[in-house]
Order: sequence, then C-alpha cells, then structure tokens
Amino acid sequence: MPAMDHIRYLAETIGPRGSTTPQEAEAARYAARVLQDLGLEPVTEPFTSARSAWYPYVLFTGLALLAEVLFWAAGRTGAMVAAVLTAVALASVLLELAFRSNPIRWLLPKGRSQNVWARRLPSGEVRRNVVVMGHLDTHRTPLAFSTDRWVRLFSRLVPIGLASAVALLVLFILGAAVPGPGLLWQLLSLPFALVVLGVFLITIQADFSPYTAGANDNATGAGIVLSLAERLSWEPLARTAVWLVLSGCEEVGCYGAEDFARRHRSELGDAVWITLDSVGGAHSSPAYLTYETFLLTVPSDPQLLALAERIAARHPEWDAHPHHFRGAYTEGSIAAKYSFRVLTFTSHRRDGVLPEWHRPTDTVDHLDPKVVEHTEAFVWELLQELDQEIAERG
Repeated sequence: MPAMDHIRYLAETIGPRGSTTPQEAEAARYAARVLQDLGLEPVTEPFTSARSAWYPYVLFTGLALLAEVLFWAAGRTGAMVAAVLTAVALASVLLELAFRSNPIRWLLPKGRSQNVWARRLPSGEVRRNVVVMGHLDTHRTPLAFSTDRWVRLFSRLVPIGLASAVALLVLFILGAAVPGPGLLWQLLSLPFALVVLGVFLITIQADFSPYTAGANDNATGAGIVLSLAERLSWEPLARTAVWLVLSGCEEVGCYGAEDFARRHRSELGDAVWITLDSVGGAHSSPAYLTYETFLLTVPSDPQLLALAERIAARHPEWDAHPHHFRGAYTEGSIAAKYSFRVLTFTSHRRDGVLPEWHRPTDTVDHLDPKVVEHTEAFVWELLQELDQEIAERG
C-alpha cells in the first residue's frame, strides 16, 4: 500500500490523534495490523506520558506570577519565598526543554500511550541496526501557531519570557537580601512580570484548542514508515536490520521515543536513527536536518549528513536541501540523548517555514504527494547506501 493511502487513513478515517487519546490508540492498532499483514511480528509497548505539551509552561509561568504576587504582598518573607518558587520553576522548565526529569514534569496530568514497532531482518547476518521512526499523535491548534507571523512572534517571546523570569529571580533575591529599597525592586519587576503574563496567557489558551488532523505532522512520517515496511518485505537489506517504529506522544515531549530508546538501548548498539516528521507539506521539498535547536542544539551525524548530501546531489529532481530547525524539536533529539547516530527528515520550505504546522489546515488536501514520494525514495536510497557500506567493510 502506498504511503499516501496510510496517510489518508490516519488523517481522514481516524482523524485527530491527540497524545494519550483513544484516537492515538486506534492509530497504533492500525499500524500493528498493517505490520502484521506484512508478515512481521509487531510489538505494542505501553508507557505513561504527559497529556499536554503546554502544561509545563503554564505551570512555570504561573509559579513565576504567584511569586510576583508574594513579592508585592508579603515583604521580605514574600521575597524569599518568591525567589525559591521562581528558582525551582526556572530550573524545572530548563530541564523540561532538555527532555530531563524535573519537578514540574512530576506534577503533570498523565495518560497511557503506546509505541508499535517491528523489526525487518536482513537476508544475511545482522551487521547493523537502523531505526526508522514516525510518530502517530497530533498536536493541538493553538493561537501561537495560527499564522506564520504568530509562529515568529512566539518563537521570539519564549526566550524573552525565560530572560524575564531570570530578571524576576534576581529582583526577588535583591528584595530579600537588601533592606530598604523594596518598592524600587517591586516597580522594576512589573515589566518582566507582564512579559511572563503574556507567555502564560498564550500557553494556557493552547489546551482549549482542538487537535489537528495531522496529515503532514505526522501522518506523512508514519505513512512512509509503513510503506517502507512493505518494500522491505519483498526487498530486504543484506546485512541491516531495520526497526520500524510508530511512536506515541511525540507532540508532548517525545515520551514515546524516550521509552523506546530506554528499553532498547543495549539491543540497538551504535544504531543509525532516522526520524521522519512532517515530510509532505505543500510548496516544500525534502529537508534533512543539519541541526535542531530547542534549548540544546543537537547536531546530525556528520557521516550521515555527508551521505545525504551525496544522495541529494545525485537527484536534483527531488530538490532536497539541508535545514537547521530552530525553536522546536523532533524525536532526533531523544536519539542524540541516547548517543545514537541521528538524521532527521522534514519538509521545510526554502524560506524555513514548515507548512500548516499545528493548524486546522493540516489536512490531506494541503499535502504534496510528490514530496512524500521523494522523501520515501530518499530514505530508501539512504538505507541501501548504509547496507552497502557494511558489505564493503567485509
């Protein structure tokens, strides 16, 4: 079955597939059926995940605003409590942005999700493992992503909000430590508190918005994984085992990728990890990430990048290009955290925009099937090259 057929089933027959929802679970069951029909032995692995991508930042900004109230209302004692609250909130949100455990994450509402994976063994001895991953869940459609202008505004507001929280922390410490000019510190805190309030209002709005159908993000990635599974069933690689993974809960902090990497780290060894995320947007072309930057900057594997560049040069008709993804993440960040060799594919436009990102318009009629086809062809050739590389080593 072509990738586009899987994409239509996920985005139209199932529709919006929010993290930890019954629809996400239905998409996982669909993936398992497809893999089983291809003669594979799919494994469904449940895990616990946060339900929202936005709650951590609502809690962070909410605690900072509570600290501001205490700063004004309770004198030096309030300033001391405010400093502690803000320090904990700031440390927690920085850890959250780095995909690390933290006190805010412990407080988040949780739900159950699942990964579905199957392994296609090579025709010969296994000499290399490659993970090909696409997530099944979809995001909400918040105001912050409603237009390209809003995306740019929000991407600038987030670091300003973090810097404002740091400034508030400094003023709270001064208010607690330096007797006398308390009113001065309070007045100076107001502009920073207003910035934090703006971030709070934007982030709390997000969870009142509906889920997107997620045709591009990420029925396209999942559809290509399922299509590659079929191709590998009649054309297995010679020495490379391919782990075909349909993950859950990417949109709320890559909980599915984290669970898969943690469970299978020892089995996978120095595996190559290929992430497919939003790979069919209209007016775009295949993009392979050189870096992705959320809080930390995660570089792609240099050898994989060099191989991608050679493949792109051989196929100018695909219009494939390198891209540096800023202000967001993919499951490649988790692969790098566990020291796998990472390469991620998206479908950014040449101006850097990811089409229909987290919008109600992320539907099948806003996809370009040619971009899906070219991305799948690119990944297939990459797999062939990696397998040939192993053969040449003897």
